[in-house]
Amino acid sequence: MDFTSPAFIADPYPVYSQLRQAGPLHSLMPGLWLATRYRVADAILRDARFGKDYLSGVARRYGPERSQNPVFATVNRFLLLMNPPEHTRLRALVSKAFGVKQAAELRRLTETAADRLIGDFYRDGRADLAAAFAYPLPMAVICALMGIRADDAQLFQQESQALVKVFELTPLNDADLKAAESAASTFATYFGDILASRRRRPCDGLVSLMLKAEEGQDRLTEKEIIANTTLLFMAGHETTANMIGNALLALFRHPEQLARLRDDWSLLPQAVNEALRYDSSVHLAARVALQDLDVDGVAVAKGDTVYINLGAANRDPEVFPDPDSFRIDRAATANPLSFGGGAHYCLGARLARIELETALAALLQRLPGLRLENLEAPVWRATTTVRGLESLWATWNP
Repeated sequence: MDFTSPAFIADPYPVYSQLRQAGPLHSLMPGLWLATRYRVADAILRDARFGKDYLSGVARRYGPERSQNPVFATVNRFLLLMNPPEHTRLRALVSKAFGVKQAAELRRLTETAADRLIGDFYRDGRADLAAAFAYPLPMAVICALMGIRADDAQLFQQESQALVKVFELTPLNDADLKAAESAASTFATYFGDILASRRRRPCDGLVSLMLKAEEGQDRLTEKEIIANTTLLFMAGHETTANMIGNALLALFRHPEQLARLRDDWSLLPQAVNEALRYDSSVHLAARVALQDLDVDGVAVAKGDTVYINLGAANRDPEVFPDPDSFRIDRAATANPLSFGGGAHYCLGARLARIELETALAALLQRLPGLRLENLEAPVWRATTTVRGLESLWATWNP
């Protein structure tokens, strides 16, 4: 199965369908499995007998020697790859910035950013909405939450895309691995300088929260703080930016659904939920068996890594009737797994939904006669873990 072919990158869902029908788990190589069915994926995500061991998967894919690469060591310090109790403590700290009490402020930040960005390009009548809107919108919000300059952070879009590739299902080639190493080094330098500045002059924001954790009984090291500020920055914009593009493309490829939304904006939350299910920006998550297990009749040994294909699970016909149809009034038979599940459920899920709702409403309501170019053959990013468009050119009547 070639997960890097142009045909797969353009439309992975026929392959996902074949894999779902073939069985609950698929052996990619010794000790490495792929889960594609919703109920199996959901069960693994919630099962405490599965945890995180990123480096063991790296060693299997790249070999024990290359698993010592500094970029893998950096990524291994990410919150999303921690196990309890470290994960529990750090997650509780960071989650304060994304709680229910903060929802109104998160929406205000997002709406302000959307208004400013559209004002910058509205009179042009044509723009790449990926570059001019989808990326800078969540980036502006996460920068505000972290207390860093958005002008600085916009320089790091390329670095974010390079570093996120270390989560790919297939091993990176030498050029991509070198780019990921360079990105990790760039982030380490930037956030190292930010930390030094915050120590001298504390202020509000997630970076200062991380520093407070450093002062607690279970201190975070400098490398752990830098790794997790990098993670928050990347996760705070990379996945949502791609999801804005995926959602817009799905709506414009289904004009009858777009018309329904324009006629009834109360359907917006349902439209966002369906877009998350139909073409999520995150397609893979990973868990490691902490003991020998039976997974739906398949023997999984302690230490084995299971890749959970969220994109395939979200199109499982056993859970979502007529799964390849995009319907914004779809009955809520189950939640899409786009934000994962269990203890590692995405911290920023609430913020992501706010950003998606705000982005779609702003673009569809403020750009009269909005039309997407290249609807039939858009250019997708050549990745399997994060799914998104290289560009999203559009025109409107200013």
